[in-house]
Amino acid sequence: MTKKVVLLLCLLVGVDAFPGKRIFGKLRDEIQKKRARGKKSAEEPREAGGIRPSSNLESIESGGGKSPRNEIGSYEPEEYPPGAVPLLEAATSAFTNAFGVTPELAAQAPGRVNLIGEHTDYTGGFVLPLALEKRTVVVGVGSIVDVDDDDDCAVLSVGMKGGAVVFDAHPATLMPGDPFWSNYVKGVVKQYSADLPPGKKFAFKAAYASDVPLGAGLSSSAALEVSTATFLEQLLPSSKRVPKEAKALRCQAAEHEYCGMPCGIMDQFISALGEEGKLLQIDCRAAKGTPVKMGAGDAVILVTNSNVKHALSGSEYPTRVAQCQASTAKIASKFPHVTELRDATPAMLEEVADSMDDETYHRARHVIYENRRVASAIEALESGDFRAVGRAMVASHTSLRDDFEVSCPELDTLVDLAMKYDGVYGARMTGGGFGGCIVTLVKASRAEGLMPYLSSGYQNATGLRAESFITRPGTGAGPLKPLT
Repeated sequence: MTKKVVLLLCLLVGVDAFPGKRIFGKLRDEIQKKRARGKKSAEEPREAGGIRPSSNLESIESGGGKSPRNEIGSYEPEEYPPGAVPLLEAATSAFTNAFGVTPELAAQAPGRVNLIGEHTDYTGGFVLPLALEKRTVVVGVGSIVDVDDDDDCAVLSVGMKGGAVVFDAHPATLMPGDPFWSNYVKGVVKQYSADLPPGKKFAFKAAYASDVPLGAGLSSSAALEVSTATFLEQLLPSSKRVPKEAKALRCQAAEHEYCGMPCGIMDQFISALGEEGKLLQIDCRAAKGTPVKMGAGDAVILVTNSNVKHALSGSEYPTRVAQCQASTAKIASKFPHVTELRDATPAMLEEVADSMDDETYHRARHVIYENRRVASAIEALESGDFRAVGRAMVASHTSLRDDFEVSCPELDTLVDLAMKYDGVYGARMTGGGFGGCIVTLVKASRAEGLMPYLSSGYQNATGLRAESFITRPGTGAGPLKPLT
């Protein structure tokens, strides 16, 4: 009987009430029946859950030896990042209930909020995000098997319709498909399959839990990708593990190739490289991050979700990318050294403005000035001049609204409300746009009062509810010690 390796993707949306629970109950019963039939044969040894331990890549390359799964420095329990323990509990409970075995591996990756520098990452520019204290956690077991082995992956997401999505992780045949969300996982598996010897594939089952809001522009997709990558890395020997920057680029490639989203590197980069207590200035051309401290002062960051959802991959996001590429080509026709908009100056743009249509001109103007706003915000942060940071944030929002045209009335309402509140330094939309969140820099002593003010004002103006949380720069992705 064919054994299916199941990946349970639990996004912390009612773990106890998800529609696929009956499916996993049957799978668990099947596993238990198989156990009762007798011992595993010597010719086909397997760990609990159907994973062949002898197929670990460490054994493949060295002819035996210890599994590498605990070699990369898991967090000890007292070092778990903020909010990780409840997610580990939820994921572990879902995993154990589904499979009747105990997870042996765990990993986490955070979402992100971008303080300033929007739609500059895919034009080779600069961004200034921070890792959230909200994250995706994954627990599970896994190994590496022959491509002809009958172990498959079946992906189930709580809150997603359609039940389990079964796919074979054979590197030569693994392709994107329906439902769409499963492509984030498939894409990362495909990227890491390049590290396997010929004739091998990944086989694993895992459970995910997340408190990163979906569709809010806080990079829930990057958290899913990077946590998956961090999980898969634990199946590889240390000699095959890549730097964090390379991990981020692999996850970006997964989103490009399997999800059709031509995103820049920011989301995956900050999820992989975030440092506690620091923002990260990212040079998107060089794929290099530089930590930035907040500086002395009492400012905190408030994230407010408009609860207006957006879906970018098939709509406006690719259009903006194409417009930026078109404006770059126009500028480069007169200034050949310009290869991306980060190379251009306002004066260069004005010299070729007559050769562009109005929309293309305004898209370029936003990007060129936004890069300058990032630089001024970093300088102000380091000196503790939060008022100057706030001015840059407001100018960024105005440009995103008027030049780049990715804001919406709900986001504009929240920014207007925030800027009327005493103690707010600055506010702007954050993320791709067309909904999602705003980010506000506010005095710490005023942050708690700002949340109900925004909620009531927003509901009065739009009839919608806004949800806010205070965050500090959190840690990036890493392995975790599973709960016992």
